[in-house]
Amino acid sequence: MKGVTTDIRGVQAVMLSMVSDKTILMGHSLESDLIALKLIHSTVVDTSLVFPHRLGLPYKRALRNLMLDHLQKIIQSSDGGHDSKEDAVSCMQLMVYKVKEDWKKESRRI
Repeated sequence: MKGVTTDIRGVQAVMLSMVSDKTILMGHSLESDLIALKLIHSTVVDTSLVFPHRLGLPYKRALRNLMLDHLQKIIQSSDGGHDSKEDAVSCMQLMVYKVKEDWKKESRRI
């Protein structure tokens, strides 16, 4: 990465300035990101765990496949790699979908 001067401690400092113990971190396969940052956080919503692979761990479904299967949306289609904003919005949309689906199931049981 050309021109990058920030080291891991700098990234950690920025992250910790934005996050408290009450902050909910949401994303897809966050475990690897948190390990890379050498951070531990107790309140995490990870779509790779909420929507598990049919074979179980260590297998995980790709975010783009979850979006296509559940919301019929195509993401990550550009050649430029992942768009972090698109991924974040997709995780939020998947969780809203999941809560609504679980609510429908629960409502039918009552």
